[in-house]
Amino acid sequence: MTYITFVLKEKRLLSFGISMTFFSSFGQTFLISLFVPFFLEAFVLSNAGFGTMYSAATLFSAFALPWLGQFIDRVPLRWYSFCVAAGLLMASLIVMVSWHVAVLFIGLIFLRLSGQGLSSHTAQTAMARFYDKQRGKALSISSLGYPIGEAILPVIIASALMVMHWRVAWGIIALIIGLVLMPILYVLIGRKKEGKIHPQSGEETQSSAKENYALLFNDNRFYYLIPAVLMPPFWATGLFLYQVSIASDLGWTAGLIATAFIGFAIARILGSLIAGPAIDRFSAQSLFPFFLIPMIIGLSIPIFFNGNWAAFVYMAFFGITFGVGGNIKSALWAELYGTSMIGTVRSLFSSFMVVSTSISPFIVGWLIDISMPMIQLFIAAVISTTVAMILSLRIHPAFQLRS
Repeated sequence: MTYITFVLKEKRLLSFGISMTFFSSFGQTFLISLFVPFFLEAFVLSNAGFGTMYSAATLFSAFALPWLGQFIDRVPLRWYSFCVAAGLLMASLIVMVSWHVAVLFIGLIFLRLSGQGLSSHTAQTAMARFYDKQRGKALSISSLGYPIGEAILPVIIASALMVMHWRVAWGIIALIIGLVLMPILYVLIGRKKEGKIHPQSGEETQSSAKENYALLFNDNRFYYLIPAVLMPPFWATGLFLYQVSIASDLGWTAGLIATAFIGFAIARILGSLIAGPAIDRFSAQSLFPFFLIPMIIGLSIPIFFNGNWAAFVYMAFFGITFGVGGNIKSALWAELYGTSMIGTVRSLFSSFMVVSTSISPFIVGWLIDISMPMIQLFIAAVISTTVAMILSLRIHPAFQLRS
């Protein structure tokens, strides 16, 4: 089935997926970072103080994600997605009215949990559960909400902050979520579709979360997957957060590396669209060990080249891994563990990824503080990512590693 035919046939559910991934942007670092200067001034915070609070909020959301994420295996999707959107609405309102740094901290927790965590989790779980032979295409299309948000929201938010108070901006965000996102989600998930997405009642699909987690932790493949799952978010968070310092040491300007994010976004879109048919044809299990190869190539570029063009190539290869990897991972959970417990599986791995993004700033920042040469930092990134890829080969069908 071609992309166009598939999109026309499944436009409602695919629109639901894109909506959830797009609105997850309001809990993503790239958007929240636009408000950081205003937070620092309003709450008299230092960069280090806010960074510590932000990492703590991210960790809190990571710990809550496995418990809240597994409910998508038990609650009708229409109501689950509605509650996730309501959480994002509440988070925006809390940030808007925050009168104390403690209130801001609570708002950040809910932004990270509802936005980065549960919005993405809901979209990808629904696509992986509902579609079988077209799972790859569905995941690819629903993932387009990420780069679309990365491309247009920073410009809109930055422009808005030039003419209005940051609290007003969060009020408008809350208004959009309440008046646009929530009604759209409720309408897009029709009862007929929902009946197929939500597991039917029965002993097999109603296994407790404890039983599902026990199954995961007793599966040998689980431990070979973790390093490969964690490497992209870990290194992306650390390298992107300190991109100005890294760019300076590599002979690049801050403007150059910022412009190179265009290459990241374009490559992510192309990688996502290419991954869909590949998953449908070869299976996610066969492709998973190799999705880190573009990232390894990208991390190797600054080691050998320092021209301005190298910044774009470095970011583009990073984008390919993010575009391809997100779809492969979501499809892989369905292939390995079935669709009845995919919410539990995906929420657990998502929690691990969120934890890695909270640890990365400390480790990469410490390495920069001790004056570790940037070339050595990239070499460490290449080595760790290569090791993770080699370990993940154990889940390839050719090795026949069983649970």
